Amino acid sequence: MAYASASDVSALTRNLIGSETAFSTTTCPTLAQVNVWLTTGCAVINSRLAGQGYDALSSGTAPYEVAQQANACYAAWFAERSRQNARTSADERARADIFKEDFESLMEILLEMDLSRSGATQTSRAYAGGISLSDKDTVESDTDRVTSRFARGMFRNTEAGQPISDTSAS
Repeated sequence: MAYASASDVSALTRNLIGSETAFSTTTCPTLAQVNVWLTTGCAVINSRLAGQGYDALSSGTAPYEVAQQANACYAAWFAERSRQNARTSADERARADIFKEDFESLMEILLEMDLSRSGATQTSRAYAGGISLSDKDTVESDTDRVTSRFARGMFRNTEAGQPISDTSAS
């Protein structure tokens, strides 16, 4: 499910729909194409959120509104790219380039937010253990804790020689 809708994209790309009021089966690009780009943009946003340790955003939060605008810019970027745009020079800024920059800027804003304070859910993170004896005691006394699948030395090659420790070092 996308954060934005085809109507959000058509509001940004009025030049592509001509006399139509929204994307349809007769516009170029079509409604189906725009929906694919919205879905793809949502997947990109969610994967970048997952990279930061967060699940997909819930509607009604400030980060969701930013994700919605980023999703619309992503689809608008591809909608503009789908049309043949002639460039007169290499450094000319086409509308597609501007939507791409807008998408990247909105993603930077989104990923710089403190998403946990805005209602976003953090994904579970792996716990590798503490660094102090009190952490060890706390973990051992937790009767509800799931035990580790791995133990120290579990994958040690028993046929390999062990290092010789030099006890005569001065």
